[in-house]
Amino acid sequence: MENSLSRASGLLQKLSGENLCLAVSLLELLALKEEMEATAEISTDPDLVGQLNGARHSRQLGNYDDYCPWEARHGL
Repeated sequence: MENSLSRASGLLQKLSGENLCLAVSLLELLALKEEMEATAEISTDPDLVGQLNGARHSRQLGNYDDYCPWEARHGL
């Protein structure tokens, strides 16, 4: 992946300002597509949906310990 990033960076540096803006827009679209695919994957996984719903319910009841790991609550 590092090789691909170096290659992409080198190619971006060679582009004119207008084409660089176009390339950035394309990269933003690709990133959004990946986010949407990940969201779709999560929303179709019954286990994950159950965990999210359980966490939402616990949060509404004020039971933060039910879904938030101790390490996350204490910044570890």
